[in-house]
Amino acid sequence: MTDIMGSVAANIRRIRTVRGLSLNELSRQSSVAKATLAQLELGRGNPTLETLMSLATHLGVPLTDLIASESVPLMHVTRANEGMIVRGDGLDLRLIHRMTNEKTMYEIYDMRMSQGTYESPPHSMGVLEHLIVHQGSLLVGPQSGSTKLDVGDFIAFSADRPHLYECLTPEAEATLIVLYPMGAADR
Repeated sequence: MTDIMGSVAANIRRIRTVRGLSLNELSRQSSVAKATLAQLELGRGNPTLETLMSLATHLGVPLTDLIASESVPLMHVTRANEGMIVRGDGLDLRLIHRMTNEKTMYEIYDMRMSQGTYESPPHSMGVLEHLIVHQGSLLVGPQSGSTKLDVGDFIAFSADRPHLYECLTPEAEATLIVLYPMGAADR
Protein backbone atom coordinates (compact mmCIF):
# COMPACT_ATOMS: atom_id res chain seq x y z
CA MET A 1 0.00 0.00 0.00
CA THR A 2 2.93 2.36 0.72
CA ASP A 3 4.15 2.11 -2.90
CA ILE A 4 0.68 2.93 -4.22
CA MET A 5 0.33 5.87 -1.83
CA GLY A 6 3.75 7.15 -2.92
CA SER A 7 2.58 7.03 -6.54
CA VAL A 8 -0.74 8.70 -5.69
CA ALA A 9 1.08 11.44 -3.75
CA ALA A 10 3.59 12.15 -6.53
CA ASN A 11 0.96 11.99 -9.29
CA ILE A 12 -1.55 14.32 -7.61
CA ARG A 13 1.16 16.86 -6.79
CA ARG A 14 2.67 16.68 -10.31
CA ILE A 15 -0.65 16.94 -12.19
CA ARG A 16 -1.99 19.65 -9.88
CA THR A 17 1.19 21.68 -10.36
CA VAL A 18 1.15 21.25 -14.16
CA ARG A 19 -2.47 22.46 -14.17
CA GLY A 20 -1.44 25.50 -12.12
CA LEU A 21 -3.86 24.66 -9.29
CA SER A 22 -3.31 25.42 -5.62
CA LEU A 23 -4.48 22.97 -2.97
CA ASN A 24 -7.31 25.41 -2.19
CA GLU A 25 -8.46 25.56 -5.82
CA LEU A 26 -8.33 21.78 -6.33
CA SER A 27 -10.18 21.30 -3.04
CA ARG A 28 -12.89 23.72 -4.14
CA GLN A 29 -13.27 22.15 -7.59
CA SER A 30 -13.25 18.52 -6.44
CA SER A 31 -15.07 18.90 -3.09
CA VAL A 32 -12.19 17.05 -1.41
CA ALA A 33 -11.10 18.71 1.82
CA LYS A 34 -7.84 20.65 1.63
CA ALA A 35 -6.52 18.73 4.65
CA THR A 36 -7.26 15.44 2.85
CA LEU A 37 -5.44 16.67 -0.27
CA ALA A 38 -2.44 17.77 1.79
CA GLN A 39 -2.29 14.35 3.47
CA LEU A 40 -2.59 12.58 0.09
CA GLU A 41 0.26 14.64 -1.35
CA LEU A 42 2.38 13.65 1.66
CA GLY A 43 1.66 9.97 0.94
CA ARG A 44 -0.56 9.57 3.98
CA GLY A 45 -4.15 8.52 4.28
CA ASN A 46 -6.26 5.91 2.59
CA PRO A 47 -8.31 7.59 -0.16
CA THR A 48 -11.59 6.08 -1.26
CA LEU A 49 -12.32 5.32 -4.88
CA GLU A 50 -14.83 8.18 -4.79
CA THR A 51 -12.11 10.63 -3.68
CA LEU A 52 -9.68 9.44 -6.36
CA MET A 53 -12.38 9.54 -9.07
CA SER A 54 -13.34 13.09 -8.06
CA LEU A 55 -9.70 14.18 -8.22
CA ALA A 56 -9.16 12.45 -11.57
CA THR A 57 -12.27 14.08 -13.01
CA HIS A 58 -11.33 17.57 -11.84
CA LEU A 59 -7.71 17.17 -12.91
CA GLY A 60 -8.88 15.92 -16.32
CA VAL A 61 -6.99 12.62 -16.25
CA PRO A 62 -7.94 8.94 -16.18
CA LEU A 63 -7.93 7.26 -12.75
CA THR A 64 -4.88 5.23 -13.78
CA ASP A 65 -2.85 8.46 -14.08
CA LEU A 66 -3.33 8.97 -10.34
CA ILE A 67 -2.57 5.46 -9.13
CA ALA A 68 0.08 4.23 -11.59
CA SER A 69 3.74 4.54 -10.78
CA GLU A 70 5.49 7.18 -12.86
CA SER A 71 5.92 5.62 -16.29
CA VAL A 72 8.45 8.12 -17.61
CA PRO A 73 11.93 7.41 -16.31
CA LEU A 74 14.17 10.33 -15.45
CA MET A 75 16.49 9.08 -18.18
CA HIS A 76 16.10 6.77 -21.17
CA VAL A 77 19.06 5.48 -23.15
CA THR A 78 18.88 3.51 -26.39
CA ARG A 79 22.27 2.22 -27.48
CA ALA A 80 23.34 2.15 -31.14
CA ASN A 81 22.77 -1.62 -31.33
CA GLU A 82 19.35 -1.53 -29.60
CA GLY A 83 15.83 -0.88 -30.80
CA MET A 84 13.42 -2.78 -33.00
CA ILE A 85 14.39 -2.52 -36.67
CA VAL A 86 11.79 -2.52 -39.42
CA ARG A 87 13.32 -3.23 -42.80
CA GLY A 88 11.82 -2.24 -46.10
CA ASP A 89 13.05 -2.24 -49.68
CA GLY A 90 15.94 0.20 -49.28
CA LEU A 91 14.48 1.84 -46.14
CA ASP A 92 15.35 0.73 -42.60
CA LEU A 93 13.79 2.26 -39.49
CA ARG A 94 15.11 1.60 -35.99
CA LEU A 95 12.69 2.53 -33.21
CA ILE A 96 14.72 4.53 -30.72
CA HIS A 97 11.98 5.60 -28.32
CA ARG A 98 8.21 5.76 -27.91
CA MET A 99 6.48 8.05 -25.44
CA THR A 100 2.99 9.30 -24.79
CA ASN A 101 1.29 12.13 -23.04
CA GLU A 102 -2.40 12.89 -22.66
CA LYS A 103 -2.85 13.95 -26.28
CA THR A 104 -0.06 12.47 -28.39
CA MET A 105 2.08 9.39 -28.92
CA TYR A 106 5.58 10.13 -30.23
CA GLU A 107 7.82 7.64 -31.99
CA ILE A 108 11.46 8.48 -32.71
CA TYR A 109 13.28 6.52 -35.43
CA ASP A 110 16.79 6.33 -36.79
CA MET A 111 16.18 6.16 -40.56
CA ARG A 112 18.66 4.78 -43.08
CA MET A 113 17.93 4.66 -46.78
CA SER A 114 19.74 3.56 -49.91
CA GLN A 115 18.91 4.86 -53.37
CA GLY A 116 15.32 4.28 -54.29
CA THR A 117 11.84 5.47 -53.35
CA TYR A 118 9.53 4.47 -50.53
CA GLU A 119 5.90 5.48 -51.06
CA SER A 120 3.86 5.53 -47.88
CA PRO A 121 0.10 5.22 -47.81
CA PRO A 122 -1.71 7.83 -45.71
CA HIS A 123 -1.63 7.41 -41.95
CA SER A 124 -4.64 8.18 -39.73
CA MET A 125 -6.05 11.71 -39.64
CA GLY A 126 -3.84 14.14 -37.73
CA VAL A 127 -0.59 12.15 -37.89
CA LEU A 128 2.47 14.37 -38.42
CA GLU A 129 5.98 13.41 -39.50
CA HIS A 130 9.14 15.40 -38.74
CA LEU A 131 12.48 14.60 -40.31
CA ILE A 132 16.01 16.01 -40.12
CA VAL A 133 18.69 14.77 -42.52
CA HIS A 134 22.12 13.83 -41.11
CA GLN A 135 23.75 12.35 -44.23
CA GLY A 136 22.95 12.41 -47.95
CA SER A 137 20.00 13.98 -49.75
CA LEU A 138 16.34 12.99 -49.71
CA LEU A 139 13.16 14.00 -51.49
CA VAL A 140 10.49 13.99 -48.76
CA GLY A 141 6.88 14.96 -48.19
CA PRO A 142 3.41 14.60 -49.64
CA GLN A 143 3.49 13.05 -53.11
CA SER A 144 1.90 16.19 -54.53
CA GLY A 145 4.60 18.48 -53.14
CA SER A 146 7.72 16.76 -51.86
CA THR A 147 10.87 18.77 -51.11
CA LYS A 148 14.59 18.09 -51.56
CA LEU A 149 16.45 17.99 -48.25
CA ASP A 150 20.21 18.02 -47.70
CA VAL A 151 22.32 17.55 -44.54
CA GLY A 152 20.91 19.65 -41.69
CA ASP A 153 17.59 20.33 -43.44
CA PHE A 154 14.32 19.72 -41.60
CA ILE A 155 10.73 19.10 -42.72
CA ALA A 156 7.43 18.66 -40.90
CA PHE A 157 4.32 17.58 -42.78
CA SER A 158 0.89 16.05 -42.43
CA ALA A 159 1.24 12.32 -43.04
CA ASP A 160 -2.50 11.64 -43.38
CA ARG A 161 -2.11 11.71 -47.17
CA PRO A 162 0.16 9.65 -49.45
CA HIS A 163 3.79 10.70 -48.99
CA LEU A 164 7.22 9.58 -50.08
CA TYR A 165 10.86 9.26 -49.19
CA GLU A 166 13.29 9.15 -52.10
CA CYS A 167 17.02 8.78 -51.58
CA LEU A 168 18.89 11.02 -54.05
CA THR A 169 22.39 9.90 -52.99
CA PRO A 170 23.85 6.41 -52.58
CA GLU A 171 22.85 6.50 -48.88
CA ALA A 172 21.03 8.83 -46.53
CA GLU A 173 20.53 8.96 -42.77
CA ALA A 174 17.92 10.93 -40.86
CA THR A 175 15.95 11.13 -37.64
CA LEU A 176 12.21 10.64 -38.11
CA ILE A 177 9.70 11.63 -35.44
CA VAL A 178 6.08 10.57 -35.92
CA LEU A 179 3.35 12.19 -33.81
CA TYR A 180 0.04 10.36 -33.46
CA PRO A 181 -2.92 12.09 -31.81
CA MET A 182 -4.18 9.71 -29.11
CA GLY A 183 -6.74 7.40 -30.67
CA ALA A 184 -5.29 7.84 -34.18
CA ALA A 185 -2.24 5.58 -33.92
CA ASP A 186 -2.38 3.17 -36.82
CA ARG A 187 -0.36 0.43 -35.27
